[in-house]
Amino acid sequence: MSYRPSPQALSRLPQWFFFLATLVIGVQFARFCLAAAAGAAAAVSRPAGVEGFLPISALLGLRRLLATAAFDPVHPAGLWILLAAMAMGLAFRKAFCGHVCPVGFLVVRLGRLGQRLTLSRRLPRRLDAALGLPKYLLLAFFLWTTFFGMDLAAVEGFLRSAYNITADARMLLLFAHPSVTSVLVLSGLVLAGLIYRGSFCRWLCPYGALLGLLAKIGPTALTRDAAGCTGCGRCRKVCPMDLPITAGPRPMTCTGCASCVIACPRPQSAVRFAFAGRPVPWWTTAVGASGVFALAYLAAHALGQWDSGLPPAMLARLYALALGG
Repeated sequence: MSYRPSPQALSRLPQWFFFLATLVIGVQFARFCLAAAAGAAAAVSRPAGVEGFLPISALLGLRRLLATAAFDPVHPAGLWILLAAMAMGLAFRKAFCGHVCPVGFLVVRLGRLGQRLTLSRRLPRRLDAALGLPKYLLLAFFLWTTFFGMDLAAVEGFLRSAYNITADARMLLLFAHPSVTSVLVLSGLVLAGLIYRGSFCRWLCPYGALLGLLAKIGPTALTRDAAGCTGCGRCRKVCPMDLPITAGPRPMTCTGCASCVIACPRPQSAVRFAFAGRPVPWWTTAVGASGVFALAYLAAHALGQWDSGLPPAMLARLYALALGG
């Protein structure tokens, strides 16, 4: 008897792949940092993928790219990841959030756990909308500072500073030796995520806010056949962001995960994706996101713009200083 994976299982494959890849990158980066602190950085290579956790540096790199048509040599992989995420957001809704982002993966798992523990709750619509404002305010602050608050010389200075070059190591130290405040904040986020599905993504993530704005003008939309909808509520029950299907065809919080499309009990789903007005399969956003990321990764390697262009000896010394070595 042959096994045929369900659409639910298939839809989770990209999430699990990118999450496990992130774990591998994290272990490799931790090994690099330990070697750098011991003065043996040359023995372990630094994984460039860790730059995906440096969105501010990537945004400044984008500003530099637009002004000079040249890639940031310090954290080029971070810029490629940002460009890929933006392309996904524009073409396939917030598919980066729904299929690639490791933080989004954890947020979804946390929300599912809250549902199983019967902790999940909903807030009034207006209060939920008000709590979503901070991520847009944060995004506005970062965009204003990057494109208007800093001139090109200031951007160049920051990108080439020792602080930015070793920002990933400082982030590792933050999690390896968290302060009491950090532990309390993280605990609060976990508790909120258990009770209110997707709360971090819905209320606080400026990266997701940017992609949501791009998705608003993109060609991919959720369509609902009101006449064929039974009103069973399964779509909202499985939605990691707790969105009602009546939120419209392009809700900025929708991650394009396809959970609602797969869960619909109608033979010809009453909830579907449409691309440029034409119905498309549920797997469109997952395959689209994975394809965009693969193309960006291959292009970066082909152009020699994935790994840092800084001298290895310089990097080793800077990381050793940042790590107290």
